[in-house]
Amino acid sequence: MSMGLRYLSIALLTEGLSDQWFLLPLINRQVEALVSESGEGFLFDTTRPGERLTVEPRDRVVSEVEALLEHFDLVVVHHDHNERGKIDSVRAALREPQARERVVGIIPVRETEAWMLADPAALPTGPEAAVRQLINSPREVEKVADPKKTLAEAFGPRHRPEFDFDLLGQRVSLKVLQRVPAYERWVGDLRTALERLHFL
Repeated sequence: MSMGLRYLSIALLTEGLSDQWFLLPLINRQVEALVSESGEGFLFDTTRPGERLTVEPRDRVVSEVEALLEHFDLVVVHHDHNERGKIDSVRAALREPQARERVVGIIPVRETEAWMLADPAALPTGPEAAVRQLINSPREVEKVADPKKTLAEAFGPRHRPEFDFDLLGQRVSLKVLQRVPAYERWVGDLRTALERLHFL
């Protein structure tokens, strides 16, 4: 391995812990998939969670993002779609204009759980069968009225989000997810940010 390879570091802020459990392994896998697009490649270890949640007051979130940007190349900020304006307000509040380009929003339509429904094959057998009856295509997950409830019902009473969601983040097909418009947009935004930083 070349000693000249650059090292990419990413931090993640989410609305809640359940989002974090799923998104941390998912972001890691998506970044690794993008390494092949880099002419020289780059090194990447793992996405690190921040200490605050994005549902906290904006000034605290802004302070957390600024602190993270001192140590990380990118900060991925998660909000559900109805709160998407908060990411723009956080960017606008950053003191360094150049820092705004290093903040990437990750915004599922409705809830992160919708993305967890996109690839039934990634689910255990029982939940897979239940979800396949509800969703015919990955694009349909953004129309599910209550993805959190749908996922909980599919898993049943033994549902352990901290385990189940982490496992889904490791298993869900990236190709399938890229057929979900909101996920496709996020990958495009991530790619653009990495191009600006000359990783791609």
